[in-house]
Amino acid sequence: MIVVTGASGMLGSQILLTLALTGEAVCGVYRSPSALEAVKASWAAQGHPDMFDRVTWRKVDLLDALDTADALEGATHVVHTAAIVSFRKRDESNMLKTNPQMSENLWLAALDRGVKFGLHISSIGTLSVDPREPLVTEANESKRSTLSAYGKSKLDAELVAWRYHEEGLPLTVFHPSVILGPSAWADGSSLFPKTIAKGLPLVSPGSTGWVDVRDVAEAVARALKNPPIGERFILNGANASFKNVFCLLANGLGVNPPKRTAPKALLEIAWRAERLREMLLGSRPLLTKDSVRAACNCVDYSGEKAHAQGYPTRPLEETAAWVAEMHQKLHG
Repeated sequence: MIVVTGASGMLGSQILLTLALTGEAVCGVYRSPSALEAVKASWAAQGHPDMFDRVTWRKVDLLDALDTADALEGATHVVHTAAIVSFRKRDESNMLKTNPQMSENLWLAALDRGVKFGLHISSIGTLSVDPREPLVTEANESKRSTLSAYGKSKLDAELVAWRYHEEGLPLTVFHPSVILGPSAWADGSSLFPKTIAKGLPLVSPGSTGWVDVRDVAEAVARALKNPPIGERFILNGANASFKNVFCLLANGLGVNPPKRTAPKALLEIAWRAERLREMLLGSRPLLTKDSVRAACNCVDYSGEKAHAQGYPTRPLEETAAWVAEMHQKLHG
């Protein structure tokens, strides 16, 4: 049986769907029952509402070591996608503690249970940019001082995974770039088509790597069949500016694309104003220091190693059209 954590999120649920469609016995580990409604909506939009009942669903607290160990009863393979993702200042402490602790409990249990193979989903957020090299590869170092709080928490979780690999657990690590997929969820990149559909006059000036959630899920399925043990791969379909990606999404949604690029100085003022609003009112900020930095940086990522391994990716135009189609099905 293949156990997938973070099963109620965009990536975890897409991995489950991909595996279930091939007839694999799969178990989805989730935390919040309400989030499963987004999974049902996403799978229905993709034409597979019947697959939900073919998955064994387990509500598990990954911060509870005993609960986590019980969840891996009968597991042969484990895919770990669960993580707290936040750029809010007030979430930093919890995120820095929680993400590594979930990794600790899960991979300890996997080692104890004799799991044959583990696949740890990390992030490009753990890879530091070398100013001397224009392209980020798997060889790039991870310098904590250059990372966001989220990046640090994911790096610590990844280091835990590698420690258990050294202790005998067969393991591979994936580093997806920004994942594009159905807008069934209330946060993350699911917000992109929702925001664009409402009209987005300004776009951030940065660029980054982008990848289709289906491509990540299919790469996971291939890795489970033929494990590249001890390797790490950047999964990146294309490097493109936020403006380019958002314009592609706007075209697919039939709305006006953003015409202007917001100056970095304006975004710097905006996140500080949002921080003040959060402190005074307790409201969720629309922008944070880390999110603005990510949106203003211009970084290219290499997917060459993953492609050579047999993990192909779709063209960005195809992904954007599919995301727009999914949004129309989900939200009319």
